[in-house]
Amino acid sequence: MAQQAALYGCAVSERTRWLVLALTDEDGVTGYGECSDAGPVAAVVERLRAWAAGAPPPGGFTARTVGGGLAQARADQAARRAGRPLWSWYGGTAPRPVPLYANINRVPGGRTPAEVARAAEAALAAGHHTVKLAPFDVPGTVPGTRELGRLGLRRVQAVRAAIGPGPRLLVDCHERLPLGPLSALLDGLAAAGVGWLEDGVGIDRPAELRLLRARTALPLAGGEFAHDPAQLAAVDGLLDVLLPDVKHAGGPAAVRALARAAGRARISLHNPSGPVAALHSAHLTVALDGDLLESAVGEVPWRADLVGGGERIARGELLLPQGPGLGADFDPAHPSATLLWSATVHTRESHTREPRTREPRTLESERTP
Repeated sequence: MAQQAALYGCAVSERTRWLVLALTDEDGVTGYGECSDAGPVAAVVERLRAWAAGAPPPGGFTARTVGGGLAQARADQAARRAGRPLWSWYGGTAPRPVPLYANINRVPGGRTPAEVARAAEAALAAGHHTVKLAPFDVPGTVPGTRELGRLGLRRVQAVRAAIGPGPRLLVDCHERLPLGPLSALLDGLAAAGVGWLEDGVGIDRPAELRLLRARTALPLAGGEFAHDPAQLAAVDGLLDVLLPDVKHAGGPAAVRALARAAGRARISLHNPSGPVAALHSAHLTVALDGDLLESAVGEVPWRADLVGGGERIARGELLLPQGPGLGADFDPAHPSATLLWSATVHTRESHTREPRTREPRTLESERTP
């Protein structure tokens, strides 16, 4: 069958560019996916050209994330053909609002403790109940230094003082501190009422993660780049929250497989992304009975316009749009959208059959290109 494939870029800020994929089949059914943060745009386009030419899929981060975007688009197509919303297509039993946490790390502006605190206050004023910051992403400092640790702790303390004791406060370390300097901050982070400590140590360093687990009662979160259930075996029991990403994992089927392998860890999808990935992640959250979903706040006021208003957030919850598939369409005519690549792609894929069970498994429509 032939598909019309297109990649759109949406310039958001110096830091953020959303990359949206659209696949339209011979029947005119279009599915959408997102592969933002896959790497340089030139590398993304190169991978898509290779896929369109039928080249064997390589490994690596960019290929996997591009494959994740294509897998999302195929799943969206399949659910639309079936007339089913994605949460139902994946085996979910009933729709529900999806509780969010506000990631303020991409809010434009300064990074002093007071400025970060104001961003947190704005998120609460917008209706959010949970805020996450990356306090050790401090411009002008060297990763791993004690100065960085002290600056980061001051930012956490400033946010807690600004939002008060009630709202939940999450911290993402981005692995910027070695275990020693991070350990010195654990009491201060606990005193600030941190709800989880994310990527203090990555899942690729299980021995150090086990040491961190022994040194703190703070809930530990991680796994945003996980893509294979085997990666979780070495950290079984060390994470309280697993953070799979529908883009970086390689698509919805990969997220479902990771969730099945998560053991006792709660599932909270990693999603500092645009509205297309956010809607995919929300449908998966419902189908998997997942926890909080990440939402990058404060970047641009036209975010929801990209999907025709389909990303509706009220009182800190994302309300799933009605309708088949995602329930919303990407708007390629939006002023922020630029066509970066397009091609007619001939594939051997046929229309995907409906999943019969809720067990995570790779669907034909979700395989990496």
